[in-house]
Parts: sequence; C-alpha cells; structure tokens
Amino acid sequence: MIRLVVADDVPVFREMVVCAIELEDDLEVVGQASNGVDAVDACRQYQPDVIILDVEMPRMNGVEATKQIVSNCPNTRVVILTAFEDDGLILQLIQAGATGYLLKESKTSEVIRAIRTAYGGESLIDPKVAQKMMRMMMGMAQPAAPPKTDSSEKLEQLTSREREVLREIGRGRNNKELAEICQIGGNTVKTHVARIMQKLDVRDRVELVLLAVQAGLVEDSG
Repeated sequence: MIRLVVADDVPVFREMVVCAIELEDDLEVVGQASNGVDAVDACRQYQPDVIILDVEMPRMNGVEATKQIVSNCPNTRVVILTAFEDDGLILQLIQAGATGYLLKESKTSEVIRAIRTAYGGESLIDPKVAQKMMRMMMGMAQPAAPPKTDSSEKLEQLTSREREVLREIGRGRNNKELAEICQIGGNTVKTHVARIMQKLDVRDRVELVLLAVQAGLVEDSG
C-alpha cells in the first residue's frame, strides 16, 4: 500500500484528488493539508511514501515546503501538482528535491501513474514541463558553464552502453522507451539505470537528465 498526503489550498480540488486516489486498491490517503506549513507537519506526522503538493499555498509556498519535506522526511517523494508552468519555479522545485511535476490539467490516470512512478524511485514530469526543462538545461550546458571535474571523471566510469542509456535519459526517455531504442529488455534497462545512478552518485532521474545535458551528451547525440 502506497501511503499519501495531499496538500492543496482549494478544498474542492483537493477532495477530487483524494477521491481519485482512493479508488485505487494500492493507494491510501493518510493525511491532507491546506497550506505549506500543515503539509510539512503532515509529512512529519504520517511519514507518507508520496506527497501530492501544490505550489501556491498560504503560510509556506511549495518550494520551501519541498525543501523541508526532503530534509525532514527523506523517504517521502514529492510530486508537484500545479497550474503553474513558470520556468524559474520549475527549476527551483526540481533543485529543492521534487521528483515529479504535473499540471492540474493532467488526466487522473497520469496523476496515479506519477504516484506509482515516484514510489518506485523514478520521476515523471509533464511533457510540457519537460520541454521547458530541456530548454533551460540546454542553456545551462553552454561552454561557459562546463561540467564539474568530478562529474567528468565519474562519466568516464560508464561503459559505452551506459553512456547510450544516459544520453536517452537526457532526452526524457522512460524505461519502456529505453528498452525499445537500445533494443534491450526491461530488466536490463533497470539494471543499467541503477548502475549509472550508483556510478554517478545521483539520487533520481531528474539529476541524471541534468547531468546528461550539462555533459553535452544530448547535444552530441544530434
């Protein structure tokens, strides 16, 4: 059972999300919050596996709430569900530790998938948001801002196949797409991703995307 907290300052929307979640046999809402402070407190109290968090809330915004949740509840994954597509805000939330970013226009099935994906240790980002992230990260990957030396040394540890997988992760591919593109099995994909994360000392796929773009792997792919 995946345990969740749902935090949104609009009661009607929050209840809609809760109702959708509770229709799933493997999901359970253990707490709710209407502001950022209560969201952090709920995570401390219930230690959920995942929190669905809005960005613009009273008392504490989503960025600060994400930082505190990640710091105080390291086993809780933060999935942002918001109406905002602001570039700067997206980057702040990802840097704060959010592992998923969906827009409120997303289908219920996408929200449910994001929850399960986050619980499984991966990230799911709305395609519109992913495009914005890619543009931002490509800008960050200019020659004036080369990757750190230690990152370059870690990249050298990767095999050619692992570099190929990392490059495709940088393009936003999920595991199913990786299997098709690299012509390998699903379990093999998971093994490659796990080894890449271990070698590069990163915690999730969002950091892998950032590293792949900053290292020039995505640009090199043509």
